[in-house]
Amino acid sequence: MSYGSEHEEDPHKATMSYGSENEEDPHKATMSYGVKGEGSHHAHSHKHGNKKQADVFFFHDILRPGSVIIPTIPLTTSLPALLPHNVAKSIPFSTERLSDIIAIFAPESLAMAREIRWTLDTCDHPWTLPGQKAGCATSLESLTKLASSLHGTHNVRAFSAANLPIDAAGTPALRGMYNVTAVRKLSDSQEIVTCHDLTYPYTVYYCHTANPTAAYTVTLESVDGATAPEVMEALAVCHLDTSRWSPKNPFFELHNLKPGDVAVCHFLTKLSIIWVRGGEPGDTHGTTR
Repeated sequence: MSYGSEHEEDPHKATMSYGSENEEDPHKATMSYGVKGEGSHHAHSHKHGNKKQADVFFFHDILRPGSVIIPTIPLTTSLPALLPHNVAKSIPFSTERLSDIIAIFAPESLAMAREIRWTLDTCDHPWTLPGQKAGCATSLESLTKLASSLHGTHNVRAFSAANLPIDAAGTPALRGMYNVTAVRKLSDSQEIVTCHDLTYPYTVYYCHTANPTAAYTVTLESVDGATAPEVMEALAVCHLDTSRWSPKNPFFELHNLKPGDVAVCHFLTKLSIIWVRGGEPGDTHGTTR
């Protein structure tokens, strides 16, 4: 099996990061997703990278029908296999077995080998903000078990943006201009579990709690009909308490804000999953057409 890509460096892709105020290790304090090339799960300090990171976030009050937004939705260019539990368990998955893993998947470049190492490091030592919990899953069975464990109940429901397109390499993560036509809150509870797909030869999810948080499905329609896709149904997560985020967060710097000043939202990738407790319905708002 060869793990590779023709488009290893893609400047159109976006990264998202948020760290603690006392951030000593920028790699540990970074939560990124859906990124190859510029950053590859890691935060950048140069201006161009910071602007891209700032563009990923938006204010909570944008999530209402009638708003106009240029959404940044990290790209999904392929659908890695989600392995059965018995297969995933048979493959080593830890930094201690890195040499064996490299031999199995034969990455085509040093950069791809670094991606594998970074994912293993992240899953061996999941970093969270105080009071949060996290872990990784390498199969459907372990994914549902992890989500249930993080919620503390087996009664959970999962949501994804499965209808988002598979993107061609080079597609901008910063999309065109869209109208927000409908917003549905997934749960009245502020306790959710979010699972982000990590870059790896097969599907690996990093799941974490991040409370208090609100999660939504958002229907977006192209303003002029010329932007593809014309209609998107995306998942958005809003972090309601940002007081523990780094003051150097690019969104805060761009808008001259401090941690805790505002709730901050972002869209998720096609492969990301939001888990809420069962029996906690949200609400729906839409425009008349």
